Amino acid sequence: MSQPPTIRNLAVIDYDTAARAVAAGVDWARARSVALSIVVVDSVGHLVASARMDGAPFITIEVARGKAFASAATGGQPGGALAERYRENPMVWANAGPLGYGAPMLPAVGCLPIWSDGVLIGAMGASGAPSEVDAAALAHAITAIGAQSTPPPPA
Repeated sequence: MSQPPTIRNLAVIDYDTAARAVAAGVDWARARSVALSIVVVDSVGHLVASARMDGAPFITIEVARGKAFASAATGGQPGGALAERYRENPMVWANAGPLGYGAPMLPAVGCLPIWSDGVLIGAMGASGAPSEVDAAALAHAITAIGAQSTPPPPA
């Protein structure tokens, strides 16, 4: 006798929450006279919301998307951890780049996962400023929507 299929529920960030996160990141950057591109993907890496501020450098929207995708694709790793993993095995990561649904997969500082109620719901990426500034804009945006950029501690 065959087994019925297993059904799994997947938590993903909704558009309204993603748009609020993007807006919070843009407001943070604007207050500091920084022009960024900011992207939110859901927990499986699909684009949900994005913005390219006036004056953001060329191709930054694609870089931001690649950073966000890398975080989502690795189960919510932040940019610093991804960059370290890249340094450990650059050949693997170099070949993984094209996996980003039409955007590159970029393991770099400037991306953060979005955790809500202990569940990964998405990731954000930013580009256009030094990586630490990109990450600070994202940390502000994630806090502004009532989410976290770190997973809950193990039980």
